[in-house]
Amino acid sequence: MYEFVQFLRVFDGKALILSHQNADADAIASSIALLKGLNKFNDKIEIKLGASDGVSRIGNHILKIFNTEIVSNPDLDVDLIIILDTSTLSQLAPLDIALTQSKAKKAVIDHHAPNVDTQDIVDYYIVDEYSSSCSELILRLFKECEVEINIEIGEALLIGILADTAHFKFASQKTLQVVNEILEIEGFDYNKVLKLLQLPIDISRKIAHLKAASRIEIHRILDWVVVTSYVSSYNASAAQSLLSLGADIAFVASFDKDSVQVSTRATPYFQDKTGIHLGKDVMPKIGTVFNGEGGGHACAAGAKGVGPRSEERRVGKEC
Repeated sequence: MYEFVQFLRVFDGKALILSHQNADADAIASSIALLKGLNKFNDKIEIKLGASDGVSRIGNHILKIFNTEIVSNPDLDVDLIIILDTSTLSQLAPLDIALTQSKAKKAVIDHHAPNVDTQDIVDYYIVDEYSSSCSELILRLFKECEVEINIEIGEALLIGILADTAHFKFASQKTLQVVNEILEIEGFDYNKVLKLLQLPIDISRKIAHLKAASRIEIHRILDWVVVTSYVSSYNASAAQSLLSLGADIAFVASFDKDSVQVSTRATPYFQDKTGIHLGKDVMPKIGTVFNGEGGGHACAAGAKGVGPRSEERRVGKEC
């Protein structure tokens, strides 16, 4: 991180902060925080925000809160590209090929399991899979830069942390220490941030959850309940919803034209007792089944590859 900070200190040019497809709350919140923090750190940097293939509903909600604009599939003709909250290059499609060919300096700031292919194309690789969120890493970067965190930056960082820890359900002791630093900002209002994150579940997401439940296949492996299902969208939140029904681990696939995405979620108890890391041990292998790649966290991960809709019924068997 030190070398990247020294580079930023003297950098004079155009920069792009780039998030993954369907950018979620942590990706957008950490992007906003990084934008505002770097503007304080070096006013010679001309920064724009971008996301590959769009932003999620909660991501757009956060952008409106902070009155910030983002470009979908932005032009990569810049001097520096900072990739946030992104483990694999496939998460940056349709920009992944252009990104590898870009002559811009590149950096990754991420909290997923390290990915060799991504690491090979960047100049600075700041990855800590034990951080609960990308926002947590942005705060660490600001401390290295000696950037003073104001209320607005603190709000963005806390939104990202709350979102990725499910309101501290998956928080570590280190995460709580980081949050305490934010809460100590003079005039900071924790309850205000909680209200900012309140977003009603839209009906299409509810339907996706119910369809995933109606299509599940149940597999008992020793004393563990493993379920598989498929939906047309919201596969990640659908997988999470199946845990609340009693599954120890859930795999949910979604299909779009000739591609397939598989999201998996596991309970912390399952991960603790088995030692299985979904982002390292499971999803990279599932990604290869569909001629793609995968990665993520210990209890939450995903994979993407090629898979025609006719193969929907194969998903459970492959998983």
